[in-house]
Order: sequence, then structure tokens, then C-alpha cells
Amino acid sequence: MDNMLLDIDKMFQRPSEAVRVLQSNVDTVGTVVSMISIIQAGFLERRDPYITNLLSLFRINVLKDLKKKAKIIVPKGAYLLGVMDETGTLEEGEVFVQIYNNTYNNAHKEIITGEVVVFRNPCFHPGDVRVVKAVDRPNLHHLIDVVVFSSKGFRDIPSMCSGGDLDGDDYTVYWDPKLIPEKKNFTPMDYTAAPPKLVQDVKIRDIIKFFVNYINYDNLGQIANAHLATADQSVNGARDGKCILLAQLHSEAVDFPKSGKPAQLTDDLIVKAFPDFMQKKDKDTYESKKVLGRIFRAIDKSNYKDYQSHLTEEAVYDPRLRVPDMELYIKEARESKILYNRDLSSLMNQFGVQTEAEICSGYVIKWLKKGKSKTRYEQHDATMKQVQAFKLSWKRQFEKEFLDSSKKLDLTQRAKIEAKAAAWYYVTYHPVERQRDSSLEGGFLSFPWSIYDYICEMAKRNMHKKIDDPALSAAFDEETILEGDKKLQLERGNAPLVYDEDDEDEDDEDYDADDYETDSSSDYEVITYNAPSRGVGGIGGGSSAAAAAAASASGENTLVNTSSVINPTHYHPLEPHQSIVGADATMDDLSRILFGTP
Repeated sequence: MDNMLLDIDKMFQRPSEAVRVLQSNVDTVGTVVSMISIIQAGFLERRDPYITNLLSLFRINVLKDLKKKAKIIVPKGAYLLGVMDETGTLEEGEVFVQIYNNTYNNAHKEIITGEVVVFRNPCFHPGDVRVVKAVDRPNLHHLIDVVVFSSKGFRDIPSMCSGGDLDGDDYTVYWDPKLIPEKKNFTPMDYTAAPPKLVQDVKIRDIIKFFVNYINYDNLGQIANAHLATADQSVNGARDGKCILLAQLHSEAVDFPKSGKPAQLTDDLIVKAFPDFMQKKDKDTYESKKVLGRIFRAIDKSNYKDYQSHLTEEAVYDPRLRVPDMELYIKEARESKILYNRDLSSLMNQFGVQTEAEICSGYVIKWLKKGKSKTRYEQHDATMKQVQAFKLSWKRQFEKEFLDSSKKLDLTQRAKIEAKAAAWYYVTYHPVERQRDSSLEGGFLSFPWSIYDYICEMAKRNMHKKIDDPALSAAFDEETILEGDKKLQLERGNAPLVYDEDDEDEDDEDYDADDYETDSSSDYEVITYNAPSRGVGGIGGGSSAAAAAAASASGENTLVNTSSVINPTHYHPLEPHQSIVGADATMDDLSRILFGTP
């Protein structure tokens, strides 16, 4: 634990240490991969607020998990899917483990040999933890990031590990010599389920009886808590006789829905007082003297309770991202940034996440909403699926104009791609631009990092630039920005635009019909949408229902909009059969438009 805390505290002083620690904690949503790229591009050394905030949340998340869940990072370990040796080359008590090792950016395959510990959660019985021999077998070299179990022997290893099998179960494997137990391989428990109660002719009363019994004997959590508290109080730990009985009861409680045999928790097994690390506020508690108690008290709540005070919005513009022709894209980038920030803010409100850094990283310290999910894991998974889709949609929107006829990125336009990426960074980070946007979301920093790979590549290539050159940090004047936008429209083949100073802050709220897709796999009823593209026909605001109905009745395909001015490049005339229906339309208006009634 002490080594882990020392490592995460070093991350802010030594970028190489930050990369090493992150590589040992790769997540499924790609946050760590992007963080490593940003750090290797030199942004942590320059104290970029975005990567600094993400690292702060990573550290806070580790400390919180350590205090509440005793979750310790084990570098010499892995969480792997269990599979069977179909070649028959492994002997009884042997396993084969081959993993991808990404330490220090030297990705390579590594075959683990020697003694390893294998177990599967939940782990209650001392025999659930198995010390086995990891061997190298050439016939199995095609299997990577799995633990391969032998098909030989009187009893297979997975069944000894909490009654596991190989139909999708995951197993924890570690090979750190310091963590190999001195006493090895206690006699495993028999996890054979009791025979189910059979009813020849099932009546409604049988269903009611089973349902009532299931509610009455739903004591799985109570048994697990009793086991943990009893193991903490006993000098023998999980080897205590009561713990062995509770382990058996837990197995019966798991099988109860299938067997119909309830797990009876007797009075002598019910715990009256709980250790402090279990945080039972409504029960009698005591100060635990064992390792879990020491870990719990070693972490101060203040490390994560006031986590927002550790986040910063002080942005410094990086001159390495000053490239030719970036002024062509600045006006468009301003409009896109406003839409991006509003959409991100909507996601934060929808899922109950307080800060931009939390929703972008997935390291959510405190949820404001529970949502429809049963567990925090499900809630986190549902949230990050939407955030991933959101980021991907904006990256696709960025690349859209640079695709060739085969829908692949046209690398001959590399200079334009980098100019656009630099403009996205400029409107987010330059102090003049940050002062210009005084909205609630104006302080958001994640907009350019939706295309972090382009930003990082430019930053690495321009390491030689003199960052103290005032010309590289100077702001573009508005005339240059407007002229650049006109030039860009001409290059794209659009008509030149005439801008009014009063319309400079108008937002483009046009959306393609294909921009929306529902995600039925999530338990949240949300809409995942692609970023709006410039130049799509539509109206930039609500329209009067009465005026729209009048226009329809007169047969004129006129766009009526009382709230905004239509940009001429966005205007597409309506077909004769099309009509506009305003948000405030009444039932009479709808009937008049749909059925042509007077």
C-alpha cells in the first residue's frame, strides 16, 4: 500500500512515473490511453489544466477505492478470462498465462512461469485461493490475456475457486513473490448444489410459496457481512470455524433460487458489532486492528471529500499549436465549441455528474443521481457508453470534410487537418477566447481533446519551437478571423458570407436527420447524437405556429422564424408539399397542416 501511495504522489512531478502508473491501470473506455498520449506530448510538464485535472481525479479515485474497498494495485497481477486447455498439454495443477505487458511503452508478450495465486470472487473459504504452477507450453502460445486451466486431474482448479467454471468466469492471477501465502492450498469446499425440490403439478400456490420464501430468505448480503466481520474478530481469520460455516451458507444462499433450499442463519452466527472499515453507521462498531482497518484509517476523507478544490481552470495557451492557416477555421471552431459545451453540459445534468473532468475521464467521485441502474458499476457503464459515443461523434464531425471518396482520411490534406485542430485548441485555451465566452460552460477544456491524437502529434513535432516568442502567443484580430472564414467558404465552394457584428455570436443549431440514434442497450432513455455540421439546411430557432400555418395554407414555401436570422449558407428552400410546424403549435394548427382543414 505504501508503495502504491508513493507512486501516485510522484505522478505530478515525473511524467514518466505517471505513464508507468497509468499503464498498470488501463480502463475499458480509453481514458488512460488518451491520458498517456497527452502526457507523452509534454502537456503535463506545461501544467495543462485538462490533463492535470484528469490525473488529480485518477489519484482521488485510487485513494477512495483504497479506503472504501481496500482496492490495492498489484503490478504483477492480472484479471483474466478462464479457458480450458483443449490441447491436453497441461498436467494437473498447471496453468498457462500469457499477457501483453505495456510497461514503459515497450509492449510485448510475456509468459508467466513459476508459482502463481489464482482465485475468483466472491472468495469466502480458505480453499478458494489456489497456489498453482504456471508453465510455458508452445502449443498454447496463441492464447493471450487468458488463464488456461488443465483438463486433467480428479478435480479441476476452477471448481475449487468458489465453485467456478469456464462459461465466462473471470479469475484474478498474481505472481508477486511477496504475495504468495506461506500456507498453501487448504482443502477446497464442496460446492455441489443441493438437489432441487420437485413438484409434479405446479399450482399457483406453489409459485406464491416460492416467491414468499425467496423474499424471506434473501439473506445473501447479511451472510457476506457476517463472514467479513467474524474473520476480522477472529485470530484465525477466514479459517475460523464460524467463517467456514458462513462460507457454506453463502454457497447455499447463492443456489437457493435454483434448489429451493434456504440458507438458515442461526443466532450464534449473527454479528452484533462490526469493524470500522465496514462503515455500518446504524450498528455498533469497533476499531479494527487488522490490515483492512489500518488501510481504512490511513486514508483521510479530506483527500477526496473536497476533490473539486483540487481541480483548476487556469489555462495557458501552448504556442506549439500555432500553425499556418489556422485562422481560417477559428470562427467555425467558436460555433462548434459552443454546441459541444452545451451538449456536454446536458450529459452532465442527465447522469448527475458535477464536473467536466469527471464525465470526460470516468473517474466520478460523487454522483448526484442514482438513475435506473441497480449498481454503481451499471450506472458508470451506462454513462461512459454515452460519453464515448459523444466523443466519437465529434471526432467524426471534425474529420468529415477531409474524407476521400472511399470514406477514408485524405492524408494529402494534412496541413488543413492540423490547421483546423489548432483552431479548436486556440478557441478553447487562448486567454482572449476564454474571456470572450462568459457562459456557464465557457470554462470547459475538453473540446479539442476529442481529437487528442491530432493535437498530440502536432505538439510532439513542434517541441523545438521557442515558446517564449510573443508572436506565437498573440491573439488573432477579428478582421483576420472573418477574412479567414470567407476564404475557407470560397475554398469549399460556398457563397461568400456577409457578417453582421450583431450576428457574430449566433449559434448554429442545425441537425441532420441522421444525427440521432437511440441506444436501446442502455437502461437510460437517452439520445446519442452526432455533432451538427455546418451547411445543413434548417431553421436556427423556434417559429410561430400561426405564421407557419398561414404560409402553408397560402402554398408558399417560406421559412418563418421570429427568433433568429437564417444564415444564407444554411438555407434550403422547402418543397411545395413541405410545411413548418412550430414548437408552440396547437391541435388546430396541426390538423390544418396535416389534413388541410380550414
